[in-house]
Formats: sequence, structure tokens, C-alpha cells
Amino acid sequence: MEPITGQLLEYLAAHGPWLLFAMAVLETCFVTGLVVPSGLGTSVATVLALEGTLSLPAVVVAAAAGGAVGDSLGFWVGRLSGERLRAGTGPVSGLVARRIAEAGRLFGRHPVYSVTLARLVSFVRTVMPMAAGMSPIGYSRFLAYEALGLLAWVALYVAIGVLAQESWLRVTQLLGVGGGLVFVGVAGLLWAALRRRRRSRNRKEGA
Repeated sequence: MEPITGQLLEYLAAHGPWLLFAMAVLETCFVTGLVVPSGLGTSVATVLALEGTLSLPAVVVAAAAGGAVGDSLGFWVGRLSGERLRAGTGPVSGLVARRIAEAGRLFGRHPVYSVTLARLVSFVRTVMPMAAGMSPIGYSRFLAYEALGLLAWVALYVAIGVLAQESWLRVTQLLGVGGGLVFVGVAGLLWAALRRRRRSRNRKEGA
């Protein structure tokens, strides 16, 4: 993962919030999200903003706007494909119809869990909009609960980027030992990649 983080540092430094916007769209608009780390990208972009390479407001807007567009596209992909599956015949279509009905009951009764909290969970958020689209939940209702999860998602990964600038002692003081362990994976990758980038920059300047 560290080489990926290092590449993100270079690509985001070169292409800025536009790349982050595209990553956020791709993560939830279709199954492409399984290989698009827009959460990590948001944290990396935050680190670059704190260094002065990017604008922090632009990073936040790009992540939020891209996530909103991707979630909406994913919802309508699910809605259209769900209607086609329900209209089909045969045992496969019947099974799919039953699963869609079960998903509909989940999204209808517990949208805070199935939409808002699901937006925060890696991999789950990549398919959540499509699953919601296949359910009977209305788009306006989905959008309301999705917006809450999206704002929390942006805040979470921006916070990881901010904390990556701090010492591990500071992280533990802010979050407690358990909370610090939650962030240590992503923040550790950022910290290592950032040190490597600074060393490379210092060598170039000293040459």
C-alpha cells in the first residue's frame, strides 16, 4: 500500500482536486469503486493542503461533490438494473426479486444504518448506492440520509490527513489508544510516504 500512497501524493500534487473529484465519483458510481481508494486520496490531498501544495477548501469540496455525484449515479444504475431484473422471468429473476424486496425492507426501516453508516465503511460504500437504487427507497429520502454519511466520510478522511501530520503520541491523546489504532493504518502509510517524498525533494534541492 505504501507505493500506492506515494503515487497518490505525486498524482494529486500534479492534478489537484480534479483528480480527487474523479476518484470520489468512481468509488460509488459502479463496481469500479472496489479498486479506487478515494478515502485514502482525500487524506493524501489533505496532507498536501497542509503542506501548502493544494487548497484545503478545494480538497473538501472536491471530495464531497465527487462523492455526491458518484452516489447519485450509483443509485440510478441500481434503480434501472433493478427494474430490468424484476421485469425478467425465470428462477434467477425470481431470486433477485426476492433479494431486492429484502433490501427494500432494510433500507425502508433502517436507512441510518443501511445508507448513512454504510457510507463510512470501506467496500460497503462502493455498492451501497446501487443496492439502495434496487430497493423501493425514494431518491429524495436516499439523498437525505446519504448526505449525512457523505459529510461524515469527508470529515473522517480529512481528519486522518490532519492527524498524519502529528506524532503518534498526539493521536493517542486526541483519540485514546483504541481510536488511535483505527487511524494507524491509513495515517501510517501517509506518514511514511510523506517522509519519502520530503527526502526525495531534499536530495533534489541539494544536488
